[in-house]
Amino acid sequence: MRTRMQKLLSLPHSVPLRIKIMGIVILFVSLLGLIVIMETRSHMKQVLSEQLEKRGGAIASDVASRSTNLMLVGDTFSLYEIARGLSSHYEDVRYLLIFDKNGHLVVHSFKEGIPNGLLDIRPIPADPISNGTITLESEEGEILDILVPIAEGKVGWLRLGMSEISLYRSVDQLSQLLLITTVVISLFGLVGALVISHLVTKPIRDLATASQGIARGDYSQRVSTLGADEIANLGETFNLMASSIERYTKEREALVEELQDKEAVRQELLKKVISAQENERKRISRELHDETSQSLTSLIIGLKLLTELDAPNKSPSMALELKDLASSTLQEVHRLAVELRPTVLDDMGLIPAVERFVNSFTRQYNIDVDLHVQNKLNKRLPGELEITLYRIVQEALTNVAKYAEALNASILLELKPDLVNLIIEDDGWGFDVDQTLESTIRDNHLGIAGMKERTALLGGEFTIESSPGQGTTVYVRIPVERRDVSGFKN
Repeated sequence: MRTRMQKLLSLPHSVPLRIKIMGIVILFVSLLGLIVIMETRSHMKQVLSEQLEKRGGAIASDVASRSTNLMLVGDTFSLYEIARGLSSHYEDVRYLLIFDKNGHLVVHSFKEGIPNGLLDIRPIPADPISNGTITLESEEGEILDILVPIAEGKVGWLRLGMSEISLYRSVDQLSQLLLITTVVISLFGLVGALVISHLVTKPIRDLATASQGIARGDYSQRVSTLGADEIANLGETFNLMASSIERYTKEREALVEELQDKEAVRQELLKKVISAQENERKRISRELHDETSQSLTSLIIGLKLLTELDAPNKSPSMALELKDLASSTLQEVHRLAVELRPTVLDDMGLIPAVERFVNSFTRQYNIDVDLHVQNKLNKRLPGELEITLYRIVQEALTNVAKYAEALNASILLELKPDLVNLIIEDDGWGFDVDQTLESTIRDNHLGIAGMKERTALLGGEFTIESSPGQGTTVYVRIPVERRDVSGFKN
């Protein structure tokens, strides 16, 4: 017996040093693998549990928001459909309980009845901020019972049960995978990994760190290169790539900044041009109305008095002709004043101005125009928006009269609190949009371009659709609050 004990005690000393080192390394790696498995298992369980709770909270909040209107109208059948369909969409969901604001159960998802004691485990609180999560024990494991209020508890409450069985399954699978990986690494990779880990992994880690910095926008990241092996060549290539990205990024930022500055200048100049144009039209309209009209009116009155004088040397017929001429001139001046700047646009707003223009257009050109206004607002639109919409209607109908040879046209004006939609259609000949735009810009006939620029100035979108023989449709979409977005589509 003593001899055998001595042999057992002397056995480690007879083992070669190489085997001892391998045994120590394998033991160390195995212990490290087991520790990693245990720590990973614990951390994974905690993370997955938190994710499961967050996921359950998100599902419960979504169901609560979907159930609010159904609870208010008493649609129990739809609530029942939501409760029964929830478990089929989410395998982790075990039950759903919906209560009214007094704590009375309205709908549940159990097919064979509610388990005993489930309702008594967690009474509905009176405080609407008392929502939270508790853990319940069940036959299949722990259940996360999540309580959320419906409309802050004013409509009701919702309890959602989430099973952790899939969580444990994922943790077990990961643990098995880690265990197999640890064994494989212990048997086949430890010796080589201990020797080359520092030589290989350090430059790779440096590359990963630098790549993350570049991903965050720090293009000054570089890696150190030692030697002339493949990893050193990779580091040099990475540094060249980072330098190129940094240079191109700076050039792109400078180009974008330059383009933004040019666009801002263009927008400002365009705004000033249109503003000056509108001011000039307003001034001419005021002068025609206040001065020319009054003068012509005085002329009419004087000519009328002239016809009533008993003077043989005066020709009443000539006086009557002058009176008619002055009257027609007055009408023409009044029409011109309305076209330049209709006073009804300033006094009464966009809709009355468009209606008056449409009536005048119909009488003048014998083209039937159908005007529809949807969602009339109680307040006026911003002044520049009203002017832009009126000018677009004016220009579009003028083009219809000049070129389309249409019999009918329609205008749809849709007013929303944050957006205005304008659609103008005609049944005329139509045209090729691209070709017409090129020719009109080349010949300085900027009707369509002017409508587009007016729309773009207010951050809107302008689209014109037409083809020969198919008529023309103009789409305008402008936000009430100006934004720096513009578009033009054919």
